[in-house]
Amino acid sequence: MKVKVLGCSGSETIGHMPPGFLVNDRVMLDAGTISAALSIGAQSRITDIFISHTHLDHIKGVLFLADNIIGRNKQPVNIRAIPKVIDAIKKHLMNDLIWPDFTKIPTPKDPVLAYKPFPAGKFIKVAGLTVKAIPMTHPVPAVGFLVSDGKSSFIYSADTGPNEGLWAEAKKVKNLKGIIVDTSFPNSMDFVAGLSGHFTPAQLHEDLTKARVANSVPIFVYHIKPVHKNRVIKELRALGRKNVKILQEGKTYTF
Repeated sequence: MKVKVLGCSGSETIGHMPPGFLVNDRVMLDAGTISAALSIGAQSRITDIFISHTHLDHIKGVLFLADNIIGRNKQPVNIRAIPKVIDAIKKHLMNDLIWPDFTKIPTPKDPVLAYKPFPAGKFIKVAGLTVKAIPMTHPVPAVGFLVSDGKSSFIYSADTGPNEGLWAEAKKVKNLKGIIVDTSFPNSMDFVAGLSGHFTPAQLHEDLTKARVANSVPIFVYHIKPVHKNRVIKELRALGRKNVKILQEGKTYTF
């Protein structure tokens, strides 16, 4: 699988974009960044967007994508998420007040976007991929995604703090080629990380140690807060885990 990192930062500033991962040119995992990183043609090739949770840095790209592709696509782009996430987007975002409801534009029978809720814990098949939502530890309902093409798999945690279920799921996966996992704050901000549902390097190390995650599985850290980037990277390197790597924005990874 080809995964292009459109954005993988924990906030937005010059040189740092919110999370958005384009899989095989057609499927998005989260939508913090889409239009700022892709041409209109590339945006028009997206068929499905999996949303992990409703925080703005993971959903705002949907809004501008809809604006850019209206009239260009014959089929709606499917917004796939657990029901609580879909409900929140309907009520608080694309509600014709904050943003137009593109599931009814230009007409309800021929919309730009379509909601496709699905439950956590079950596999669904989309665009040649098999995807399973995995519950995460976050202040709002949130999931990560296990993605497979039948030959290899990877896990995207989205936003989470310490999470036994994440690593338990990882142990069951055959041909696991990598785990993209949140590490947002430095160790000195342990309280803030716990309050907001994110890892620090020390917390990540503790989780990996308890779960006995194999050192052969690459751990790609994402969602670092830009203002704390240097300190977080220094603390991650101090762990001495050779399989822990920093995910790079703009780079394409093969899993």
